[in-house]
Amino acid sequence: MFFTRAGRVIAWLAVILGGTRIAMALFVVQSGDPSLIPRYLGGGTTGDSINLGIYELTFGIVVGVLTDISRSVANTTGTQS
Repeated sequence: MFFTRAGRVIAWLAVILGGTRIAMALFVVQSGDPSLIPRYLGGGTTGDSINLGIYELTFGIVVGVLTDISRSVANTTGTQS
């Protein structure tokens, strides 16, 4: 169950960080000030940051689904600790 719990933490962190990255990129796009890109996004373009945010968000969702499957299997087979 250690890996299931660790996976849930990683999934939540990935979802939160991915959502934050997407929100920051959209904030920079809406502001219209290109000097905010290096300050808030660390370089690159806003499109790159949105893509990375979507990848992180997708990774978090996939890991979350896998940990839910792991918990369900552990509960069904009685191997929960």
